[in-house]
Amino acid sequence: MYKELEESMIKAVTEKKEKLEQQEKHNKKYWSTIHVPITLDEGLRKYTKAELDAIRKRLHIKNASGLKKAELIALLQEKIPEQVEELSGTWDEERFNLLKEMANQAGVMEAPALTVDQVNYLRETGIIFTGIIEDKRILAIPEEVIEPIKSLTHNVNIRSKIQRNTNWVKLTNGLLYYYGTLELDQIVHLLETYTTEPIDPSAYVSVIQDANMYQNRIFTDEEGYAHHRVHDTKQVKQQQQTRTDISYYNFTKEQLLQAGEPGFVERNESYIQFVHFLTNTYDITSEEANSIVEECVYATKQGVSANNVLQYVASQVNVGGLDAVQAIMDHVVYLMNNTRKWELKGYTSTELWTEEKQLTPKTKNLTKKIGRNDPCPCGSGKKYKKCCGR
Repeated sequence: MYKELEESMIKAVTEKKEKLEQQEKHNKKYWSTIHVPITLDEGLRKYTKAELDAIRKRLHIKNASGLKKAELIALLQEKIPEQVEELSGTWDEERFNLLKEMANQAGVMEAPALTVDQVNYLRETGIIFTGIIEDKRILAIPEEVIEPIKSLTHNVNIRSKIQRNTNWVKLTNGLLYYYGTLELDQIVHLLETYTTEPIDPSAYVSVIQDANMYQNRIFTDEEGYAHHRVHDTKQVKQQQQTRTDISYYNFTKEQLLQAGEPGFVERNESYIQFVHFLTNTYDITSEEANSIVEECVYATKQGVSANNVLQYVASQVNVGGLDAVQAIMDHVVYLMNNTRKWELKGYTSTELWTEEKQLTPKTKNLTKKIGRNDPCPCGSGKKYKKCCGR
């Protein structure tokens, strides 16, 4: 299991490096000098034929694959303004607010922090251009769509769809953060429960797929939908299916909406204590300590053992003697017992142990009092040394 964690970490580091290299490569392409106000014709002429074809496909414009560049630009100039309302109807508040802010500022705004994938996504809409003005990165919309976008801010139907989409996106990401993986029908059923409204699965899929092109936080395969940090969706599902004694943890709508925010990690007391311990004990920054503990959280969610999580932490800091190792292990076990696990359907080991009345006065201190031959607090039925205490 440690090998899997190590491979997962190496993959994460490699992907981060590749993204940085990709970002540097695209900086010159995406962030060149631009003049505003800008028209559709001026913006589209900056694109290659391949980029224009990507826009055409994104807007589902048919029977135009054989057009030359100038002909395609002319067609897009006609079609793009007509697509603004339809495009907005699949967006959430985060993306629509970009359009609204640009429209309210004469078609231009300083670009927020965006990944390469997000920049590419916005450019492929055909209504958002990128560039540099006075050494600042900016986003711009063409003059032809400023008024149509402004009118949409008062369109009750569009506003309703945007709010619906926002809830769908956040609730879905929240559910997958806590449960790891779910099938489409499970997600639809849960969303109908939380929103108290019927959901059209095809409309939902369209919204989520489009949002994922922008956020890239969900992995899909034959097993269904999964959080992007799930290592093996089939294994998680199998582990959940063996837990017939428990139902999925009942989160509140507010908890899921919070967990659905980009970059969310549940920072409970065990998390905070571990971060403080690392920053007070070792020469590392708070950001570095948070990164280490965050990886421990995801390792726990994936079922990695305490010993292997300890090995990971030891690879990130200069541990020291046995007392230091024991201190780290205490924090690791405390964190793991209070982290919501995918295999436990969103429960923490402590919650299940308490629920099943396996706690005794002698074993309440989970960081020090669990005997290796005691039942594991996660409720698996195994001895602690054969489960979370490995």
